[in-house]
Amino acid sequence: MSATRADLKASLVARYTQLRDRLAARLGSQELAGEALHETWLKLNDVHDEAPVADQDAYLYRAAINMASTLNARQRRALGDRDIEDILKVADDAPGPERVAIARSELAHVWKVLEELTPRQRHIFLESFSGTMGHRELAEHYGVSVRMIQIDLRNAILHCARRSRRKNPFAERAARVSTR
Repeated sequence: MSATRADLKASLVARYTQLRDRLAARLGSQELAGEALHETWLKLNDVHDEAPVADQDAYLYRAAINMASTLNARQRRALGDRDIEDILKVADDAPGPERVAIARSELAHVWKVLEELTPRQRHIFLESFSGTMGHRELAEHYGVSVRMIQIDLRNAILHCARRSRRKNPFAERAARVSTR
């Protein structure tokens, strides 16, 4: 005899305890078995297909197993309380409003100091630190020696260091200019 959706719902209600115990033995959890049966019931309410089912118990059991699998997959994708706590403990590396304001102020000061340089020194300074032009290219561009470019660069660095109150603009090394 084949069953309709109404027969399946009636069968689920009538055999709920047996189905839950059988599912719990297979799934290892009474709670998951009960939740899978509940979701299966809801799914049966949503299905409008009136195709007949030959074996009600096997159909309900298989539908509940599939639903438990879906619930497990959904649970694995969801974050647990501990996961959420761990995420909230991660420090935010983004600068706060105070750091942003300080950085903008310092940058404005740097541009102001750079404006005090001669146009050639400023250009050499910016090109040297951006890496777009080497000393030879700058020397050819201005029609001077590489040594003159190095002297202009050194003077620009020292000027910026004085205006920003840095004691040693060349870090650990002596005030030398590279040969690049």
